[in-house]
Amino acid sequence: MLKKITHTLFSKGSTAFINFAILLITSKVLGGEIRGEITLFVLNIAIIQIVNEIYTGYTLVHFIPKFSFKKLYKFGFLWVAVCTLVLSIFFYLFNVRMGGNWVHLFLLSFIVILHSFHLVFILGKEKIKLYNWLSASQPLILLLSLLIFIFVLQQKSVTSYIISMYISFVPPAIISSIYILKEYRNPIKQEVFLVKQIFTNGFYNQFAALTHMLSNRYNYYLLSTNLLVGVYSSATSLIESVWLISGSVTPIILTHVANSKQNEENKHITFVLAKLCFLLSIVCVLILYFIPDAFFVFLLGDDFAETKHIMLLLSPGILCVSFSSIIVHYYSGIGQQKTIALANLCGFITTISLGYTLVSNYSVIGACYVSSISYFITSMILLIVFMRKHHFTIKDLFEIRKNIYLIKNNTI
Repeated sequence: MLKKITHTLFSKGSTAFINFAILLITSKVLGGEIRGEITLFVLNIAIIQIVNEIYTGYTLVHFIPKFSFKKLYKFGFLWVAVCTLVLSIFFYLFNVRMGGNWVHLFLLSFIVILHSFHLVFILGKEKIKLYNWLSASQPLILLLSLLIFIFVLQQKSVTSYIISMYISFVPPAIISSIYILKEYRNPIKQEVFLVKQIFTNGFYNQFAALTHMLSNRYNYYLLSTNLLVGVYSSATSLIESVWLISGSVTPIILTHVANSKQNEENKHITFVLAKLCFLLSIVCVLILYFIPDAFFVFLLGDDFAETKHIMLLLSPGILCVSFSSIIVHYYSGIGQQKTIALANLCGFITTISLGYTLVSNYSVIGACYVSSISYFITSMILLIVFMRKHHFTIKDLFEIRKNIYLIKNNTI
């Protein structure tokens, strides 16, 4: 297990470093206004992707070893095309802060979602190295493209970012398509295909994902200007880099639980890794506390003077998610999404209930309060349900030494 986690951590770390460089460029060079417009465009793509992943998301990993590959993929490709078109039209009709980029919204959404669909199959086949490589290559190409547009061609606009997105997603999408084509031609036949079961699991999972994302991102729509969105989103992206730790563990938990029948072992490993990720994330936040404010102004520009303060206000909720995300992927691996959906719904209801008032009165600071409260409520519900279901005690929650021994001696 440690070897897989280390490899995934390295891949995720490389991706996080590249995304950090992208954040610096879009913030310091392009400024808070353009950064905010980019953020809203990417958020709209993310919402379309989440709805698409009712079928094409990571809950499909649970069915890949059991169902017909060809039937899974054919239906999925059709679903991506139709769902993306319908949702893009919806965004156009209601003009959801797109900045006149409807065509790009549709085309990029289709490419991004199809590539993500391919990655789900690759992960489901436990091709971890290929999955990590393809995941890391896209942001690297995006970074290189941005550098060329901004510093060589002197094109500093939202359009430059959008074109860079095309350039960055197409090569990995082609490579993932080649792998899918190879698997598609595999002579092994399996006729099982229960689309209702996939949609049932997928609906709960993606409903959970959407409510989880909007527990914070909904605040972007409430903030009054693109500049405020740019400042808040930059701070959010930076503090969410703490999730690199738990994000390196979740694919391992997901694939192992989906392919393993050792339920007793799985629940212990999940609980141990959740605690370990939480402790390591606390260390990251403590390091952040001692970094001077001027450092972030130097990195991001004068528009971002409040970045550290915003990050610290967001950190309690971020730490909660560092713990609960491991439990979320455990439930995804065993095909039980209802608990996740209920917990995230409670968090999103909190955001809806408090968001307008707090953001209207306290702007970005109010958005931070809303986000942290929402994430805390979601995580506490997941923790309590998980501990009660698997008969863990408060003492188990604080046990560390035996937990390290279990991880070191596991052979996943």
